[in-house]
Amino acid sequence: MHLKIKNHIEILKGNNLPWEYIKYNKKNNIAHIKLDNSSKKNSFNLIMREELKEVINAISVDNDIKVLIFSSTSENFSSGADLSEFNTFPSIVKSNQIAKYKNLWIDLYQFEKPIISLTRGWAIGAGFELLMLSDFVFAHTSSKFFMPEVQWSLIPISGGTQTFVNKIKDLYVKEILLFSEEINSDKALKIGLVNCIFEDYSELLNHVFKYAEKISSIDTARLIKIKKLLNFSTEKNIYYGKRLEAIYSRSL
Repeated sequence: MHLKIKNHIEILKGNNLPWEYIKYNKKNNIAHIKLDNSSKKNSFNLIMREELKEVINAISVDNDIKVLIFSSTSENFSSGADLSEFNTFPSIVKSNQIAKYKNLWIDLYQFEKPIISLTRGWAIGAGFELLMLSDFVFAHTSSKFFMPEVQWSLIPISGGTQTFVNKIKDLYVKEILLFSEEINSDKALKIGLVNCIFEDYSELLNHVFKYAEKISSIDTARLIKIKKLLNFSTEKNIYYGKRLEAIYSRSL
């Protein structure tokens, strides 16, 4: 076995390993990652990104896992990037680390297995973009979606300008990105951001795991091929568009 693959598999040998900002669990063929930075509404700091990248790479080579679920440990999915880390790293090494873990979003787009996300409360910025990198999104009625970057004189750098147009109509994408419009769960369902919404959280959780079990009953090779085919027409655009996001964000 290739050493890199072996190391990835070693990461997932046990459930609930002592990650600092995520919780990981594997049951049968289903992997479950919970964002766990509740004191900052599950914002993505550098350590969380690193942990996510390690676990996602490990899941990708674990042949027992057929589907990945994202959720959160608190009442908000994610408040996006941890803005307190912006412009605080003194060394080039740290800057390179940040650039490396921005590629987490490319890893998620290229992730071959189906991704289901379960959201409640706020999904802001990069948290919203993570949902748009998912194949299926199920939401609690408390869910709210928001892309504040333009208000803050920023550009989305986690693929939002690229992935949103694959999910919903172009005119809605422009409203969301240009006007930083807050989207509630009803509108999210109407415009196709989510598959369905639930008023009862336990019912939502139960539905998501039943849905994951249904997916995991499908032959793995067939799942991967279908997802690859569906992503094929936009794959190059996503990659180059993501690079443009990074270039344009540095010019502001």
